Amino acid sequence: MRKLVYIILLVALASCGVKKAASTSTSEDISAKRLITEYYNNALTYKTLDARTKIKYRDKKGSKPTVTLTIRIEKDKKIWLNASLIGFSGARALITPQKVQFYDKLNNQYFDGDFTFLSQYLGVDIDFYQLQRLLTGLTVYDLREGKYTFKETQTGYEVTPKKQLKEALIFFGIASQNFVTQEQRIEQTDGNGTLDIAYGNYKEVGGKTFPFSLDILADDGRNQSQVQIEFRDIDLDGEVRMPFSIPSGYEEIKLDAKR
Repeated sequence: MRKLVYIILLVALASCGVKKAASTSTSEDISAKRLITEYYNNALTYKTLDARTKIKYRDKKGSKPTVTLTIRIEKDKKIWLNASLIGFSGARALITPQKVQFYDKLNNQYFDGDFTFLSQYLGVDIDFYQLQRLLTGLTVYDLREGKYTFKETQTGYEVTPKKQLKEALIFFGIASQNFVTQEQRIEQTDGNGTLDIAYGNYKEVGGKTFPFSLDILADDGRNQSQVQIEFRDIDLDGEVRMPFSIPSGYEEIKLDAKR
């Protein structure tokens, strides 16, 4: 259960605003701006999100029992996760732009820190807002910021930064039919890890299309872990409760981000 929470949190991983096309704009620039506009026009809009999901996890040691995970988001403020097995809560997390906190009831342990270990583990900076976008079907980097290259493929567009990061290579796949995210990939340039997220089973939620399945594959060169998230129900803009209190007597977890 503790490793499952780590993977969920890892799932966890220069601005130049979009301006009106000037007379010097190329056809490539105009097409990119149109694609970005269509992409965000189709993005889910919400103030709060309350979702019930099923989680399947496997690594080189084999598959683990299916876990029920409740995901609650107060946009741009809080992400709350509650994992339960056979009806009993086993782990809970509360994530804000400043902190990452979770506790594991099965092992009487807790973690209270920030996103630093996530950034070190992935080799790229990852923050609250990127995690929020990842969980709700958007590219971890906002395409309206920075400059990107759009390469047409058989099913859509491969999107990459015009200037890749020093620590990692970033790739996004966007469908041409409805301009939704197909996949995301973060590849460490030192060859020590990759993170792949595939999205599918899109359904209408709040007048937008939302991926009801996420397939997350993490490979650190020594072990390959896979987390499959299947959304069951999603409620938008209702009141959400996020109870969280680390129980007394629990042992603090010291994470080694470089493992």
